[in-house]
Amino acid sequence: MLVADAPQLPWIVLTDQPEDFDGLALRAVHHSPTGPMAEEFLTKWTPNGQGRPAYHDKRFALQAALKEFDTAIFVDADTRMSDIPKLPVFPSRICVVKEVQASIVEHLSRYGSDRLPAFEELSVRLTGSKETLKTARWCSEALFAITKDGNESKFFDAWDHCAEFLQSKNLFSGEGGVIGLAVVCAGWTVNYRALSRLAAATRHEGLGPKSV
Repeated sequence: MLVADAPQLPWIVLTDQPEDFDGLALRAVHHSPTGPMAEEFLTKWTPNGQGRPAYHDKRFALQAALKEFDTAIFVDADTRMSDIPKLPVFPSRICVVKEVQASIVEHLSRYGSDRLPAFEELSVRLTGSKETLKTARWCSEALFAITKDGNESKFFDAWDHCAEFLQSKNLFSGEGGVIGLAVVCAGWTVNYRALSRLAAATRHEGLGPKSV
């Protein structure tokens, strides 16, 4: 449905079942998940709050797209689009939606403060200080763009490290904070403007994997 909303855009889909997308105008990339997936999310993980799905795997979709394009725009699968505007030439580094403009500490204090100790340890590992969490930005992860500038490997290397560390602790959410730390490691700043027109044309259904 999402691809049909914007057939003029080149789509790359990361999936463990590429055959499901046969006949659609897209490139399906086979990927084995690194964390819990939808069925486990619905039947095992959320009832007792032990974890979340393999959200961090979206980095592999971005890397696949950046092999072919200078800019990769990640769009959550549970999103719909209408009246797609002409896309701008995106500035290098990272562009995110403006709805969430908070530091990692500020965001965690509102949503999931139990994750703060793990993020403090991550911050020390990556930047040498947990104080970085007070300035690093939480990057809303349902819609964002990465444009190559030569430092994207540093960004993805940091994301790899963070994902492996958090998943070793059975923490599978919080990729917005991980992205923010990876931005620091890449020496990037966050652009809140460039995605505004595209964001206005999207509707994120949210609520994670659906039962239908």
